[in-house]
Amino acid sequence: MVVVNLYPFETTAAKPDLSLDDLVEQIDIGGPTLVRSAAKNHGHVLVVTDPLQYDMVAKAIEKDEIPPGLRQELALRAFQHTAATTPSSRAL
Repeated sequence: MVVVNLYPFETTAAKPDLSLDDLVEQIDIGGPTLVRSAAKNHGHVLVVTDPLQYDMVAKAIEKDEIPPGLRQELALRAFQHTAATTPSSRAL
């Protein structure tokens, strides 16, 4: 299982007086790579990217029932999450 909470880049980038150095510091490099790798291998790895998923995943683990559909849904959400949090252009 891989559980990753990415830096809140979009929230940080929205701050008007943030310096470029501070903005660059908030670019998460390893997190998205780890999430995408886990999602790509979802047949063998659960990937959790949102604290709202914790309870659902914990219940599945407690039942010792992790259906393929759950693995696929978590992988899809992981890919969507990394796509949505990829740093976008910003006027420099």
